[in-house]
Amino acid sequence: MAQFRSILALIIVIVLLVPSVAEGQREVAPSSRPVRPALVGDVGLTAAGAIAVDLTTGIELYAVNADVSLPPASTAKIVTALVAREVLAIEQQVTVQTSDLLDPTVYSTAGLMEGDVVSVHDLLYGLLLPSGGDAALAIARAGGLALDPAAADPVARFVDEMNAFAERHAMAQSHFSNPVGMDDPANNYASARDLVRATAALLDDTLLVRIVASPSVTLTAAGPNARSWEVYSSNELVGRDDVFGIKTGTEEAAGQCLITGFWRGDNRIITVVLGSSDRYADTLQMMGAIDANYRWAAIGIGATSAGATDALAAEGLQFMIRRTVLMTTAQFEGLTWELERESDPKTPWLGIVEFSTGGRVVARLPVYSIGGAAAEPHLRRAA
Repeated sequence: MAQFRSILALIIVIVLLVPSVAEGQREVAPSSRPVRPALVGDVGLTAAGAIAVDLTTGIELYAVNADVSLPPASTAKIVTALVAREVLAIEQQVTVQTSDLLDPTVYSTAGLMEGDVVSVHDLLYGLLLPSGGDAALAIARAGGLALDPAAADPVARFVDEMNAFAERHAMAQSHFSNPVGMDDPANNYASARDLVRATAALLDDTLLVRIVASPSVTLTAAGPNARSWEVYSSNELVGRDDVFGIKTGTEEAAGQCLITGFWRGDNRIITVVLGSSDRYADTLQMMGAIDANYRWAAIGIGATSAGATDALAAEGLQFMIRRTVLMTTAQFEGLTWELERESDPKTPWLGIVEFSTGGRVVARLPVYSIGGAAAEPHLRRAA
C-alpha cells in the first residue's frame, strides 16, 4: 500500500507539473502561473492585421488589428480541411468534375484533371500544400453531398458547414462564402485572431499537422488520366528547423497572407499576417521582435535551469522532468531558484525546486536522488 501511495503521488505531481504537448493534442496553459509579459510594441509591418500567440500557454505576444475582419485568401482552406475531416473519410475516392477545375493562370491548383479519381487523403495534400483551388472545390462538392445527398448545390452546403464550424470555434469575426478563399470581401472574411483559433483546431489533427509541415508529396489519380505527380508546399518557410507549416494565401483584394507555426523551446508559436505586401518579411520581422523580447526558459532535465541543474547535481540531486516557461528578457535575467527538502518519507522525490522571477513563482519541479545521495535541508542559488 505504501508503494502504491508513492506511485500515485508521483503521477499527481507529473500531471500537475507537465502540460501535454503531444502532436495532435490540444495544448493547455502550464499548471504553474505563467508570466504574462506585455505585448511587443508595433514593429512596423506592412500587414493590415497581424497576431502572434504562444499557443502552448495561450499568451498573446503581438497584435495589430487582430480582431479586424479582412479577406483571408487561401488561409481559409484550413477551415475547408477541418470541415472535410469532420464529414469525409480519408480513404473515400472522389471523381473530379469539370466544375471543380480552375484556370491555373488565375488560381493555384493541385493539377487535377476531369475524370481523375483521387482519395480525400490526397485531395487534402493538394488543398494544403500547393493550395489547390481545384482540390478545395472537389472536397467541398464531395463533402456537401456527404452532408446532404439531395443538396442542389453541394458546395454551398459545405460552405454552410464551414460557417457552422466558425461559430462553434468562436470565430466571431469570420464568415466564408467559398471553400477556396476567393476574394469576396463582403462575404468572405476572417480576423487574424480567428485564424489562430482555426489553426489551434488544425493542430489537434495529426494528419493535417503532417500535411502542413510537408515540403512536398506525390499525389496519385486513377481514371482516364491515371498518373502520379509531385506537388510542393507554397510556404517558403517550410524547411526551416523551427517551422512546422501552416498556410499561405494571396488574392488581389486580400493581398499576401500567411499563417506560420514555429517552435520556441517546447512551445508552439502561431503568427498570422493578413493584407501584407511582403508576408515573409513581415513574418520574419515579427519572429525577430518576439525573439528580442521574450525567452522560453528551459527548466528541468537536460537544461541548465538557471544554474540549478549543476548545483543540485553537486548535492546528489537531479531533475527527471522538463518544462518551458515563457518570460521577458528582463524576467529571464532575474530568474532564481530555491530548493525545499521534502520531509515526507513516503514521497519518491527529495524536494521541490521553486523557480521565481520578480517575486513571482513560475514553476515548481521535483528533484530526485542520484545514486541515493541525500540533499541538504535547505539550498538556495541565484541565476
